[in-house]
Order: sequence, then C-alpha cells, then structure tokens
Amino acid sequence: MCKEAIVKLYYDYAKGAGNGALLPGRQLSSFALEPHWRSRPWPPQDKYGQSASDRELGLVGGPGC
Repeated sequence: MCKEAIVKLYYDYAKGAGNGALLPGRQLSSFALEPHWRSRPWPPQDKYGQSASDRELGLVGGPGC
C-alpha cells in the first residue's frame, strides 16, 4: 500500500476512531471503499486541529471531490 492510500484511508484512525467508528459530526468513515481513495483530496496536514468533514475528505459529492 502506498503512502497516499494510507494517509487517506487511515485519517479517522489517526484521529482516534478505530474499527470504522465515526468521528463526531461525520456520517462516513475514511475507510469507505467508495469513492476510491485515488479520487479523494488529501486530508488536512494538521490532523489534530479542526477535523475534516465528509465533504472535505471527498467522501460525498461537491467541492473537493
């Protein structure tokens, strides 16, 4: 697995939400298979600051996808 896939898929885990758990305010896990991780934007570099939304992570349609 390449670095890009790890960073995008394991974002929630890095924030403390393991086993597919959802972070507060989120409806989808970064572990979701769709959309494919290659089509998602990179998560914010400061993962300990404000948490990224489903939209910012490219998990739902709209800007950033």
